[in-house]
Amino acid sequence: MHEMFSGAGDIANSPFIVPVAGCFMIATIVVAGNWSSARKREIESQERLAAIARGIVPPPTREELEMTSSRPSANRSNRYQNIRLTGIILTGGALGLIVFFFLLADILHVREVLCGAAASLIPLGLGLAFLVDAWRQKRDMDDAAAMAASSSLPSELVR
Repeated sequence: MHEMFSGAGDIANSPFIVPVAGCFMIATIVVAGNWSSARKREIESQERLAAIARGIVPPPTREELEMTSSRPSANRSNRYQNIRLTGIILTGGALGLIVFFFLLADILHVREVLCGAAASLIPLGLGLAFLVDAWRQKRDMDDAAAMAASSSLPSELVR
């Protein structure tokens, strides 16, 4: 009788049970979330169709509200400032990580720690790319402002 349950004991004592259970749990959460989202959209759609069938104008959906209220590039100055801030944060953080890993490698006398400094080159490159993009946007805004100022016509001619 003991031999019959020895296989189950091997599975429970396996070192892979925790990662497999973790992956299974994550997959279950993702599937449940997707199913719940699809079910919610289905119910909302049925409610909208029922309202239309009764002759009631249904309220706008969240997506419709976002499309009408959002302004993708309403303020170029704000967009420029956000891109510049992102570039500064990424560049500063990356430089801080590089300095940290160099100091850590010097303190521990372990050369392999410098791999962290090498990995910090990724956010450094992204930050510099954001700063270059912000510089180009600023230049384009300045050029557009200069063109608008130089081509300003009297209001009688504009009509």
